[in-house]
Amino acid sequence: MLPMLTCLLIAAAPTSPRYVFAHYMVAIPTYGGDSKVEDYMREIQAAQSRGIDGFALNCGGWTAREPHYKARTLLIYEAAKRLNSGFKLFVSADYCCGLTLDETKDILTSLADHPNQFQVGGKPLLSTFTGEGADNQQGRDLCAFLDRLGGDKGRACVFVPYFYPRPNVTEHPSPEVAAQVLRDHPTLDGFFYFGAAGTDTQLASSNRNCAKAWLGAGKLFMACATPYYRGLGGNYRCFETNGFEGFAKQFVGAIEDQATWIEIVTWNDWGEASYVAPFGEPSATELWGGHWGKILSHVAYLDAMRYYIDWYKTGQAPKITADKLFYAYRPHPKALLGPTKARPGGADALLDKVFVTVYLTAPATLTVTSGDAEQRFDLTAGVKHVALDAKPGAQRFRLMRGGATLVDKTGELPISADEAFGNFNMFAGQS
Repeated sequence: MLPMLTCLLIAAAPTSPRYVFAHYMVAIPTYGGDSKVEDYMREIQAAQSRGIDGFALNCGGWTAREPHYKARTLLIYEAAKRLNSGFKLFVSADYCCGLTLDETKDILTSLADHPNQFQVGGKPLLSTFTGEGADNQQGRDLCAFLDRLGGDKGRACVFVPYFYPRPNVTEHPSPEVAAQVLRDHPTLDGFFYFGAAGTDTQLASSNRNCAKAWLGAGKLFMACATPYYRGLGGNYRCFETNGFEGFAKQFVGAIEDQATWIEIVTWNDWGEASYVAPFGEPSATELWGGHWGKILSHVAYLDAMRYYIDWYKTGQAPKITADKLFYAYRPHPKALLGPTKARPGGADALLDKVFVTVYLTAPATLTVTSGDAEQRFDLTAGVKHVALDAKPGAQRFRLMRGGATLVDKTGELPISADEAFGNFNMFAGQS
């Protein structure tokens, strides 16, 4: 459990703007593949109202192989322009999908002068998911290409990619591995740690190791923050992040590390269940024609993190001015089989728990009823994370103070042990 907020190290107020971005999968927009400008405007407004400053647009193609990437990206940029709300955009080029150097050039030349293109020191930001190549040569060639493209003005962009360490690939770099990536790519302007598949402790630790290496070298560092991960197909694995507590742990780590920016991973990766995008009522579970099975709401993760987003940007823990309650649980016990008649990797380490996070202006009593079991928590003011064993049945949350009921909410989904299989995703709700 996180320490009391009063005991946490509060970073000094940042000397330059701190931005929070969200990793946006251009291949799978929230409102479908035929999304119009107005649909993207709705997504931008939903993100911006929750403290997100911009989208990092994941593009695994551009024009040659999958031209819908450029078409959709231009629509997203147009949506941001029409809103005229200062929403920032940049491309996160996905080189594991075959994106070419010529397409990279077109990305930069097509978007560099757009009013919503995120600029750093007068140059557009370019990020990536991979691109280092098996022997690091692809990454060096990419840096050299960007330098040539800029000509006499220097590199054509500010380049802050995510490169895997080679030859010993790992998703959770140690201090030694983080330093190795810096040695292998010394001309990078900075580094983005794309952490998603991992426990909250693994992700926070990896952020810290990368921050020390890159910030210590006087370069930029963009930390990740991931609410939950459950992959499908070749990534059929899952990791425990203890409800909202794990997400908060990553934000607190980024605050203490004084990360240049934070990128939420992700806004809308439905296949890996790391999404935070709203897409309907919490009880809604259908998206993209059921392509990924039941899609459980995660927007409460994003709403719960507004406190930490504001803390990161200002350097000061915000004053809690309203009582709030958030809850998260898996609707099935971890012992159930998955839809492929198998359980995902890491399922044994999951916790059959109901996780609750409350923001309290004053002491209060929380009573959680999970199925036929009930537990009471007497809590002091501040941010508190609690958990109890999950039991089949309805999940009810009651918050009391001085004999008055502040919250009495039953979760939108029950926990069931009678289903044919479980999807190992997490449901998140709020009062």
